[in-house]
Amino acid sequence: MAINRKLCCLGVTLCVGLVLVIIGVVSIPVSKNIIDDQIKEQINLNNKDTLKNWDHNPTPIYFQIWVWNITNPVEVKQGLKPSLQQSGPYTYSENRQKVDIKFHDNNTVTYREDKYYSFVREKSVGPESTVFTTVNIPFMLIANVLQNEFSVIKDLAQVFLDWSSEEVLINVSVGDMVWGYDEPLINKTVTILNKFGLKLNISDKFGIFAGTNGTDDGVYNIKTGADDVSQFGIIKNWNYANSLSFWTSDTCNMLNGTDGTIFHPFTKKSDTLYVFSSDLCRSIYFTFLKDYSQKDIPVYRFTTPPEVFMNVKDNPANLGFCTPADNCLDSGLLNVENCHYGAPIIFSQPHFLNAAPNILHGVTGLNPSLEEHGTFIDVEPNTGAAFYAAKKLQVNILLEKVDGFKQTLNFNNTVLPVIWLNESSMITDSLADTFKDELGRPVSMIHIGIWVAIGLGIALAVLAFIVIVGRKILDKRNIELQEITQDKAHLVTT
Repeated sequence: MAINRKLCCLGVTLCVGLVLVIIGVVSIPVSKNIIDDQIKEQINLNNKDTLKNWDHNPTPIYFQIWVWNITNPVEVKQGLKPSLQQSGPYTYSENRQKVDIKFHDNNTVTYREDKYYSFVREKSVGPESTVFTTVNIPFMLIANVLQNEFSVIKDLAQVFLDWSSEEVLINVSVGDMVWGYDEPLINKTVTILNKFGLKLNISDKFGIFAGTNGTDDGVYNIKTGADDVSQFGIIKNWNYANSLSFWTSDTCNMLNGTDGTIFHPFTKKSDTLYVFSSDLCRSIYFTFLKDYSQKDIPVYRFTTPPEVFMNVKDNPANLGFCTPADNCLDSGLLNVENCHYGAPIIFSQPHFLNAAPNILHGVTGLNPSLEEHGTFIDVEPNTGAAFYAAKKLQVNILLEKVDGFKQTLNFNNTVLPVIWLNESSMITDSLADTFKDELGRPVSMIHIGIWVAIGLGIALAVLAFIVIVGRKILDKRNIELQEITQDKAHLVTT
């Protein structure tokens, strides 16, 4: 009876172990579905908590500027290679606020986003009044526009520029270059053009980001994700149009992706994340780079691959970004004069990261590094939340020879860096702790519970199996020993 009772207990233990394993295995997809359903319920703009965080970004955003100081201006005017020295960062806090928010029946929302910048001295290497030597962008802008649009009065304009003793290289403060300054040259040029009945669409205040402090970058219409979480944050229209008009192909004029602050949940490493940038006047894309961690939370780090800004010879898909169509720049460069009032501005990654060697070696003082100068987005894969984002961009000007403008006669088409920027945001410690409490730890506890059940079940089942098998082997040996003993006793008796 005792033996049968033990065997019965072992059988029950084996069954319990198998049941625990089955429950654990079944719980994996079941728990995943439950968690996914909870995420789908929360990650859409109809959810008040998600809407609150989207309406006013809870993470601090910093807008940092590095300027490129020309250390050999005399030689540059003579056509020699520019020698550059980097200075920065000059840091601004960036506050964003959604305004004019309107929800629509087709699960989209329309809004504008005002941006406000404030200088942060303690996070900067010096004051905004710091002066550096760079190219006179208004001069190059006017020369470029007059050459392309108003060649009939170019000679007269050149006489005026000679009379005004305008220099092609100037000393300017960081604040003026970034946010704008009154440029008499522009006012006088516009006045001359007006006398001939010609209009030049240029503001009398010049700055790379002039007019952007306290304003928005357009009207957005995006998907709320309420009907399809995979569409969360996808831009449907910008400035009431569903495509762009800056480029020479329909593909390049497509509005793709989000604004780069939100992405769809359940992000995979194989995903390509699209982002529309109003600064670049185009959509770009990100691919998986590596597993990473932010505030001890696992994330996927995505970055812009070199193909995004490759020359058309290396990436034919970029043909539409040649402006004009017969003027394709070298790899690593994007001509944006079509969407920046005709200014001969060229965008690149900082330090000409991933640019053609001849562009990088056209100046001295640059040292590109993916870690320091690459654009990154760290995405938490379950929620699609961007725990860290760093948009890094370099503003360059083309030092080119412009016929009729003697100040440019020695130039030989050098792409000259002026400034580079890093617009970044990182999840705060408190938000990271909240995430861990509300999703990270519960998910971890569920996973731990499941694997504990599976592990315990396997252990119990294996232990019971071993004991049962061992018991049978032991019983078989006992029987064999008894038979041997009986045989020996029978022989002795005989």
